[in-house]
Amino acid sequence: MKYVTCAFAVVAFVAGTFSFAPRAMAEPKIQTVWSVDVDQRLPNSPLALSQPAMVQHQGETWLVLGGRDSWVHVYDLDSGREIRRFPLPAPSDSGALALPNGWVVLGDVQGHLYAVDPVEGKIVWQKELTAALTIPPLPLGDDFLIQTGDNELYRFSSNGEKRWSYTGSKNTLSLYFGAQALIVDDTIYAVFNNGDAVALKAYTGDLIWKRQTILSSATSALTDLKAPLAQPTFLSQLHLSGEKVNDVLMVPIFQGEVVVLSSMDGSQSFDVPLSLKSSPLVTGEYMFMADSFGFLHAYNLDKGNRVWSKKISSHALMGPQLFHDSLWLTDNQGTVFKVNMKGEIKDMKQLQGSIARLPVVTSQGLVIRTDRGVMALVK
Repeated sequence: MKYVTCAFAVVAFVAGTFSFAPRAMAEPKIQTVWSVDVDQRLPNSPLALSQPAMVQHQGETWLVLGGRDSWVHVYDLDSGREIRRFPLPAPSDSGALALPNGWVVLGDVQGHLYAVDPVEGKIVWQKELTAALTIPPLPLGDDFLIQTGDNELYRFSSNGEKRWSYTGSKNTLSLYFGAQALIVDDTIYAVFNNGDAVALKAYTGDLIWKRQTILSSATSALTDLKAPLAQPTFLSQLHLSGEKVNDVLMVPIFQGEVVVLSSMDGSQSFDVPLSLKSSPLVTGEYMFMADSFGFLHAYNLDKGNRVWSKKISSHALMGPQLFHDSLWLTDNQGTVFKVNMKGEIKDMKQLQGSIARLPVVTSQGLVIRTDRGVMALVK
């Protein structure tokens, strides 16, 4: 399998102007195409945090996800119409992945992994894991990769055969979500919730190197916990202060730093004092990063300098993601922002509940899940 990577330059933070983004509203406003209550939540129900996979069937695009109501739900992307639902043995907060054969894999809160057939409306197979699966599975050829909350990494075939597993060090205190792994050619790069970054051989799961990215994780409160929540980014080339470094990983640590490691041996090149919940976005000549203090930063890739930093929200941001030449961001208070390439907010929309997952970008818009059980398509 060939994986496409992008090269860009990164420099340490330099003096720049922080400003509040102007609220110019010349472009079309954000529209809610449809909104559904997936989980049918009752008062005081647990938060609903599952995420859909997209499946193509007879010219239609379906959204398939598990619910906190212990059902698998199948929706039509265009209309939001529920096509069918079928039961799971337990509630699901899992990310989901569509396999090449049309099945979808997802997990439940009791530590079970399922392959489901959304066309037939049934569970095809299930496996028992050591902990709940909340991080979205990752495609790996015809197989897939999953990472559980207790730092176990597995490669499974589409038929449920375990190819290999890797056991990472345990962490006594961790956030509910974690960082999705990254696959570059025949190497897997994963960052566990205790801060260990590892490189593994994709075929065998053998360890190539391991590096600790969090200098101190000693805390008694989740609000102070440093944790990797965003997928690492591979950079084939990086420039810093006139020096050239090749083949590195950019590892964002929420409530910590962005750590840059060599992809070859895990040695650390430098770190940037920036707290991120999501990966940087590279588009054209620019790299964009949205931080947990509500700022959106833009860097020029050719020159390596920071072009601007704009205050988008008073809350932690996720994104940005690119849709129809605009940058889309969300915050943990349920707000969706549409921003142009200059950092100007063109519109914003409030959804019910907090947004804890990155939206799923589709041809029709962004599919957004909130912790109140809502799933909405906006554009």
